[in-house]
Amino acid sequence: MRTIAVLNLKGGVGKTVTTANVGHILAASYGKKVLLIDGDSQGNLSQYFGVKPEEGTTTVDLLENGAGYYPDFVTATDIPSIDIIPADMTLMDADVDAIKDGRCKLQAITDLRDAIEADNAQERVYDYILIDCPPAFSAASTAALMAADEVIIPIRLDAFSTEGMGRLTAQIRNMQRINERIKLGGLLVTQYTRTPEEQDTLAFLRNGSGLPVYKRIIRYSKRVGASTFARQPLADFSPGSSAARDYKRFVDELVSLENGGKVDG
Repeated sequence: MRTIAVLNLKGGVGKTVTTANVGHILAASYGKKVLLIDGDSQGNLSQYFGVKPEEGTTTVDLLENGAGYYPDFVTATDIPSIDIIPADMTLMDADVDAIKDGRCKLQAITDLRDAIEADNAQERVYDYILIDCPPAFSAASTAALMAADEVIIPIRLDAFSTEGMGRLTAQIRNMQRINERIKLGGLLVTQYTRTPEEQDTLAFLRNGSGLPVYKRIIRYSKRVGASTFARQPLADFSPGSSAARDYKRFVDELVSLENGGKVDG
């Protein structure tokens, strides 16, 4: 099983859209069983799949109460082979409590992963866990990094988004002191419009930054925003759009890496 955290401390870079569409493609095109964890108090990933959190089934319940019998936290989506642990604004309160008195159990997602892996030895439960992290080092994102095998960093090619990549990736590497499994999977360029500035920045990231950058990039498409209103993954809502085709190619690359491929950089 592969556990992936989707993280960037900058908002508006496509973390939720990436998590949702990668999960959908893994399930629909590759026949994988996918568990999504919504780690953002805005609950956008839950909304994307039309899931309204119920009492006792949310990410905050998982963090506060521990993994326990993990199926109690899982909600099925309308898409076969995709389940979700949803979130809402109560997760923000949990982060405040974690800072105030340490009640959140940061080990909870790791315990969840371990329990699923143990069950996978008997019967395939999930092939992938994808965690949509908030744009901050909160309790939820820290718990995600403690559990993850790798981190995908969606990134827009503007000055504000690219500055600080070195600090963010250093923080991820620092997490190896706690989680020896974790690695930086790579930077995923999103909302690409091929301006001269973006082309120069992409060339630097690939050739001069020393950071791994996925070969596939996600081009800008108005259909991405429209798909969030429709509550549908791009492959269903607008399969011919540039972003839908790019996400499919990216997942092809992601799966190939599982089989011994290598990210550039």
